[in-house]
Amino acid sequence: MPWSGVSCWCQGVAGCLTLLQCWIYEYFPGFRPSHFEPTVVGPDEAWASRWIGQPAPGSVADPSVRLAFYRRALDSLTPSDVFWTPFHQRPHQAVRRSLYTGVIRFADIGEFYDPAHCLRQFGYRHMVPPPPSRP
Repeated sequence: MPWSGVSCWCQGVAGCLTLLQCWIYEYFPGFRPSHFEPTVVGPDEAWASRWIGQPAPGSVADPSVRLAFYRRALDSLTPSDVFWTPFHQRPHQAVRRSLYTGVIRFADIGEFYDPAHCLRQFGYRHMVPPPPSRP
């Protein structure tokens, strides 16, 4: 089964949990560690280092109490509780390179890149992209 991670029979979580945790903290401020002061990370540092040493909300020893905390928090989420573009208010200005349209070349290989195919990662609505250009 290719989607075994979302199966009701799945017993655990697989994959990069640090990446999942950071994604949750960035998009869902209510799940961030309490008293969080954003740590500025440099261009050569991992984004996950912003969260080093921060206790998670609902951190208690009893897993059933933790589960109840997160269920209540998830059930009460509204669209305004989600930070839809966490990395910048205007992603097209902050991530200028990602909005490049054209051919990316390496050695004798050329691949056409069109940002319309990945707009959702910047918080934009994904629309039907135009047909790809031919180099």
